[in-house]
Amino acid sequence: MTANYSTFSNGAQMSAVSVEEGRARNDREPGRQTVAILGSGDYSRSLAGRLVQAGFPVLVGSRDPDRNARFFTQGADVTTRRAALSGAGLVFVAIHRENYPDLQADRDALAGKILIDVSNNTKDDKTLGVTDIPVLFYRSKIHEGESNAEYLASLFPDSTVVKGFNVVSAWSLSSGLFGGSKEVLISSDDANARKTVMQLAQDLGFVPVDYGSLRAAREIEAIPLRLLPSWHLALKMFLGVFVIFFLYCLYRIVIFRAITGTNQASHIPVSVMNMTFAGTAITLLCLVYIPGIFAAFAQLYNGTKYKRFPNWLDKWMLARKQLGLLSLLASIVHAFLSFMIWSPSYYARLFEQTVTPSGEVKYGKLRWSGETFLLFGALSLFLMAILGVSSIPSVTNAMNWREFNFVQSKLGWAVLIFAIVHNAVYGAEVFTLQRLFSPYTIAVFQLTLVLPAILVLMKVVTLLPCVGPRVDRIRRGWERNKPATHAITTEEPQEETSLMSA
Repeated sequence: MTANYSTFSNGAQMSAVSVEEGRARNDREPGRQTVAILGSGDYSRSLAGRLVQAGFPVLVGSRDPDRNARFFTQGADVTTRRAALSGAGLVFVAIHRENYPDLQADRDALAGKILIDVSNNTKDDKTLGVTDIPVLFYRSKIHEGESNAEYLASLFPDSTVVKGFNVVSAWSLSSGLFGGSKEVLISSDDANARKTVMQLAQDLGFVPVDYGSLRAAREIEAIPLRLLPSWHLALKMFLGVFVIFFLYCLYRIVIFRAITGTNQASHIPVSVMNMTFAGTAITLLCLVYIPGIFAAFAQLYNGTKYKRFPNWLDKWMLARKQLGLLSLLASIVHAFLSFMIWSPSYYARLFEQTVTPSGEVKYGKLRWSGETFLLFGALSLFLMAILGVSSIPSVTNAMNWREFNFVQSKLGWAVLIFAIVHNAVYGAEVFTLQRLFSPYTIAVFQLTLVLPAILVLMKVVTLLPCVGPRVDRIRRGWERNKPATHAITTEEPQEETSLMSA
């Protein structure tokens, strides 16, 4: 069986087949080999339906075929396990791991066949140690760090086990692949078996990805169990920043004033939370761009871009997209809370004030500071929304590198500057007012400006004539300690130093 794949730079082979083509195959196409499915659960029913739509003859092996036949789509032949195995070369093992030993009765019928294990672990464990495998799995010998697919292979050494299709849900199969990922991760110790199953995945309308040997099944089985793995660090940083600002605002506005005899606890739900989200938003935005500055300094220090960054910096840089989206979330909440309490009672110094003969203070239109405050706040929010939209994969894929770099870098720095101005204008006229420091701490808007000021200063350093050009040279492949070579002649190929080849 031959496959027609496109090979990408990461080594993954991918191909695409339209869902409509698969739906149009109402009859079994000539040349399709028969596929057996062991099991009669929800996944088996959805998989059988998808295989039938793609034109494959399907045999379903069930312990009670008479009772379960009515649950399967027309075109799938529900029979006994042995009968299903006798007429198929490809076998989907769609049963739980604890039931693998029950297949020993059909050991001879499974010999020489390709077994596709679609199971997942019940617990995500990075070490895959034996102590983290449920007790239910101890019916047979389980080796430390063993995946379900490896366990199946150890039970049936005369069969070829392939791990695949476990990242595809029954809902995705039954809904015609709409709304779910089309990637199918395939691993096996047999290269020919991998190619066969990848071709099968392609024929079903999926995008097969070659994951290598069967040992990779440990990682593949853990993928469906992980909850937002790329968001862990960003969420921890968000929570840490949020808690710091909340406790700081709580002390200044509620606790200290309670000590001095004023009860401000009623302002916690909106006013305190509004300040907290404001500080969190601009701080997270700073945390998006700080690792890039650190990376530039590290490259200057090392004199090369080919030395790995520290692990903490690598993880931080990978979390920048998530940090930016969380910053956008905090900004939106801050904007809504500000709208809810927008009045001279909360923002008195941003409005014009007149005193009547009776001594009553009347508020009029916004002052210059109020209008500037709103202008830069609105600009930073809407531009940040553009950054968020540009991070959507479909939008990102439609942009070239120059456009993406402009939006995420140039426009991102503009958002940060606008946010700084928005915050600075709010407190410009009272920045040194003595009563702001009465709680023995600086004001919240002053604290919020500390990290942005440090970040802007570091950015200015990287733009200096003695620093910026050197960083650019390093990022294009120049190395400080690279040994000198003889001059390049026209007969000798010149080394490629572009960013695309790096």
